[in-house]
Amino acid sequence: MSWETALDVLAGVTGSTGAQLIGLGSEATVPLNVMTGVPDETGEAFVAVGGGDPAINSRVRIGLQAAELEVLDETAFTTAADMRLNPDYAEWIRTWDMHHACLTNLVKEPDRHAGLALLRSERQGNVNDDQKRVFAFLARQARAAVRTQMALETQGAQLLAGAMEAVRATAYVCDGFGRVRGMTVSAEALLSAGDVLRLRRGVLTTACEADRRGLEFALAEALAGGAPAFAVAARRVNTHERVFIEVAPLSSSSMPGFGPRALVVVHGPGVDEARVAAAAGSLYGLSVGEAAIAAQLVSGRSPAAIAHQRRVSLGTVRTQVRRIYEKVGVASQLELAALLPRL
Repeated sequence: MSWETALDVLAGVTGSTGAQLIGLGSEATVPLNVMTGVPDETGEAFVAVGGGDPAINSRVRIGLQAAELEVLDETAFTTAADMRLNPDYAEWIRTWDMHHACLTNLVKEPDRHAGLALLRSERQGNVNDDQKRVFAFLARQARAAVRTQMALETQGAQLLAGAMEAVRATAYVCDGFGRVRGMTVSAEALLSAGDVLRLRRGVLTTACEADRRGLEFALAEALAGGAPAFAVAARRVNTHERVFIEVAPLSSSSMPGFGPRALVVVHGPGVDEARVAAAAGSLYGLSVGEAAIAAQLVSGRSPAAIAHQRRVSLGTVRTQVRRIYEKVGVASQLELAALLPRL
């Protein structure tokens, strides 16, 4: 049974408009929001008006303080005050007729939170005692299913990281919240060094402040199932050498939020320049000099740094770089860095 079907059943047996499975992240983000019985745009509008923000929504604020499986109905919240203080949230409640709710926490962990709720109209009113008992009973079953799903998907992240280890990749597996759930040995070493990537609340970020927005945008697009892959550059904080980060979405038919959702592969650190140069020269007909420059580009060196090292003009190196791109069939250093190490 899918989560959508299970939520429809829950809404039906409690006489509610719909039901909701929600995951809350840091900084009022809502990385998981499955709502049934309501139009698709209801969930999008909920996020847009800040519905996941405890400062705006007392159902979230008070709900987060409750214990796992503690059931709260509308009498526990200050929804009327929320609506007076936050016109956009009030408009959302009136537009979609979300005047009453009954909710509980399924999972409360430092880095993961999931909740279950009934969505009820003004006419339906607050839940009665029988409906509340049914909700509490089914919430226990939903909690067991969520924890089982989380365990399976954590294992899936570890298996995927193991597969990337087999091909000697520097790779991270992220869940739907953007948090790292698995990594290869070289990826762990890169984090330990702390000069390119770091973890902030379990989420990958760059050590160089100026590069952070690029990685954050690429991760957000991948988690949203946007572009097939994004490539961004990041600099080492001490040497300013560049590494290239490829972020790609992972498709999944399981519950959104907790399983592997994005693969982050870092190109540059630990590159065997001699092997890359040999492969590039053999497969693409690069000259010895072009192959060496191609390997240096893959390692993250800029054309200016290569020119300085080789004691030639920057114009000469740029001409060679254009020739390399033409022969290999790429348009940028990012594409070159993503392609050549795989050879």
